Amino acid sequence: MKHYFNLFRWKNLGIIAITMTLVLLFLISPILGMGWFEHGLSPFEFTLLVVATVFIAAGGNVLNDIYDINADGVNKPGKNIVGRKITVANSWMLYWPFTVLGILSGSLLSWLLGQLNYAMVFLFSAGLLWFYSQKYQCQPLVGNIVVSVLSAVSIGIVWLFQFFALSRNAEVFTGLQTEFDTVNRMILIYMGFAFGMSLIREVLKDIQDFKGDDRFGCRTFAVVYGIQNARKLAIALLWFAALAVVALQYYFIQIGFHWHGLYFLVLDGLFVMAIVKSHKANVPKDYSSLSNLIKLIMIFGVSSIIIFYF
Repeated sequence: MKHYFNLFRWKNLGIIAITMTLVLLFLISPILGMGWFEHGLSPFEFTLLVVATVFIAAGGNVLNDIYDINADGVNKPGKNIVGRKITVANSWMLYWPFTVLGILSGSLLSWLLGQLNYAMVFLFSAGLLWFYSQKYQCQPLVGNIVVSVLSAVSIGIVWLFQFFALSRNAEVFTGLQTEFDTVNRMILIYMGFAFGMSLIREVLKDIQDFKGDDRFGCRTFAVVYGIQNARKLAIALLWFAALAVVALQYYFIQIGFHWHGLYFLVLDGLFVMAIVKSHKANVPKDYSSLSNLIKLIMIFGVSSIIIFYF
């Protein structure tokens, strides 16, 4: 059973579910001055949203490992799951049910909200993951951007469906409209943060997987332009992200969110560590350590959402 959980990347799925919960309960609800599930999405509807997102992501993880079976044999000798611990046939049998159930859950939620056309969001996400594994994954930066966009979507999708859930009650919806601009800005900030940090991790992952990708013709940025140029790109993105966080701190303080400004001092320190590590990185182990540090930055950054509640 452990191998199945690892195939799904259960830790990443848990982070997605927790992030979506934080966005709804600790960001959107406090800014709008509402109690948890007081208006908008019901607990059942929100569960459908999380299930749809997590199941589609789980299917995408399985699909990624199926198409990466050869490269992973080189990049992760003895650690790759598909073809070693779980057969390719069984992996496909996992991909389809999770992906279909994810799309159906999202479709049911869209129908309950009277916005059945928004089921296309889930169909589009599943389709994008399919094309990513089939085609985009091995194109310089294109695959990296696709994954980063989907990471940001898991945050924005909460506000999208909460917005339509609120619109079912015209009186409540009208009364909350003055706060919508603040919610929009905060959601965009966290979506941008998720996108940026995911993009950096994806570039670092390409560097780590250079050997297998190069052998099997996967034309990632690192393979096409070389490890050193990929490293320079990662460093440039890190510097840009660090400066953006400093600007964000100033913005939060200017609009009266002083605790966010103070909390982001932790991120400043982590970014300094990441930049120093990136300049010293030389071997795959260094890039793996740096990638884990970027994930820690993502977790700390997303956790700042909790401050909105207080």
